[in-house]
Amino acid sequence: MSLRTFRVAALVILTLAGFYVWCVTCMYRAHRLSDKRDLVSIQRAIQLQPRDAANYDLLGRYFIWTAQDPQAAVMAFRKAVTFDPYVSSYWLHLAQAESSLGNDREQSDAIRNAIAVDPTTPEVAWEAANSLLVQGRPDEALNQLAVVIRNDPKMAEAALDTSWRALEDVDRICSRLPADPDVYLQFVKILVARKQWRFADQVWSSTLQLNREFDPREALFYVDALLAERNVTAAGRVWLQLSEKSPTLKVYNTPGNFLINGSFDHDILNAGFDWHYSALPGVAVVLDSTQAHLGNESLLITFSGSSDDTGIWQYVPVTPGTFYIASAWVKSEMLQSANGPYLAIYDGYKNIAYGKSEDTVGTTGWHRVEATFTAPPDVTLVALRFSRNAGNSQIRGQFWVDDVRLSEGSSPSLKH
Repeated sequence: MSLRTFRVAALVILTLAGFYVWCVTCMYRAHRLSDKRDLVSIQRAIQLQPRDAANYDLLGRYFIWTAQDPQAAVMAFRKAVTFDPYVSSYWLHLAQAESSLGNDREQSDAIRNAIAVDPTTPEVAWEAANSLLVQGRPDEALNQLAVVIRNDPKMAEAALDTSWRALEDVDRICSRLPADPDVYLQFVKILVARKQWRFADQVWSSTLQLNREFDPREALFYVDALLAERNVTAAGRVWLQLSEKSPTLKVYNTPGNFLINGSFDHDILNAGFDWHYSALPGVAVVLDSTQAHLGNESLLITFSGSSDDTGIWQYVPVTPGTFYIASAWVKSEMLQSANGPYLAIYDGYKNIAYGKSEDTVGTTGWHRVEATFTAPPDVTLVALRFSRNAGNSQIRGQFWVDDVRLSEGSSPSLKH
């Protein structure tokens, strides 16, 4: 290589290196300026990097949110999408600015472009949906909310709630939902919270019609909600549907026994028509596999205070005017108290006792206790529980319960 050629090559290399350093320096300075977020700094950043779409987007956000100048914001956002039309947030910002100016057609075009760039991104769909709702285009908004539901489980509840508030049309909403029982159950929960019982039942029926497996425990909130609403018939129907659909729940039912899981051989669901449990001071409740009268486990209640209840109960539908026999097998060990625990039947909604068994104290082997009652004319739900007349008396010791049953019987008054 000649000396002249070498000098030319060195000059070119130095020139390119200098240009590269200059570019990097400009980019760095522009970045530092844009971080300041004030108008002068952003404009200087644009001077250093005149084709950087991010800086124009930043300028537009300054105009629309700080300076409250939507016209200037539109001009800046339009430049941003011109230099980089593949960033959905730029289009959404432009749509917002166009909306502030009342430019409905331009806003619609910007929303469509944002969706085209990111058709499955939940954040984009969410922003698009809210813009479409403001424009009074609920069906298009519903399509975007469905995108959110399909692609982001964490945003599904908010999207479902927004869908309902926007349309209040179960059929139109469900027609866009994925065939996912979890999504439908979330929708049921939203409708229950809003006391939309007829529509909640409609979505519940659609959930079953999906013919998809789901954890029945995730639907027990609906049974509890119907019971709280005093719709015992509907609660019983939903429980039966769940039992028929789920082998897991079906085993909780025992033929000839209106009680669920009376032998405590299955996990306590703390919901629906299974046992409910609420922790109380001075009372500990556990399943005990070392003691059982029937099956493999019993319920062990350990007392160490003065509580008048054990915190364990079960709701049972009953027929008004029908005579019932409730029974349980119990045993105790060193149960020290003037007033021991007993089996009791209460109204499902009022603190009214309809029947109770004898109480248990001391140390006893397995023995059967019984309580009878006739359901009053206006009563369709009772609560079977283990209680005691505490007064001021303390109680200590252990109390086991197993093979709890409720069945119809012949009323004593009919035997004479």
